Amino acid sequence: MTIEDFEYIARRLRPKIKKMAYRFFQNSEDAEDVVQEVLMRLWMRGDSLDKEGAEKLATTATKNLCVSMLRKRKSRIKLPIDESLTIEESVLPDTHMSTEEYQMMLENAIAKLTKTEQRLVHMVQQGLDTAEISIITGIQIRSVRTMLSAARNKLLKHIIQWNNH
Repeated sequence: MTIEDFEYIARRLRPKIKKMAYRFFQNSEDAEDVVQEVLMRLWMRGDSLDKEGAEKLATTATKNLCVSMLRKRKSRIKLPIDESLTIEESVLPDTHMSTEEYQMMLENAIAKLTKTEQRLVHMVQQGLDTAEISIITGIQIRSVRTMLSAARNKLLKHIIQWNNH
């Protein structure tokens, strides 16, 4: 692939890659980082890449890179049990726990879930909605909702048990 071919491909794919990455992060800076990384990977492929293959590779690389970046993030968001009850509210009011204790209790409860439920819960903690989770995992949106509901119920049960001890 010549430099001119790559520039043509990059100009054509950049908006598509950025839009796809923006849907994952809802953040222009992160989306731009993904665009740069994907274009760099395309450039590294160089001669082994044709124009049609570039788009397929860019789409797959964008999705995989976004998922990897989301997995690496350490930020924690309160996990809702349902619309009216959060995990923090399920702890008895007379219990004064530190943030570290709360985080430890939550991590222990999550560790008791199945691997799939853990993965889905972590995606929710990272701020993804069920539609985004469905896209990333390839699981139908109804199944994602059902699995998250079951995971929330298990978490609530574990937290209540922890609170009673």
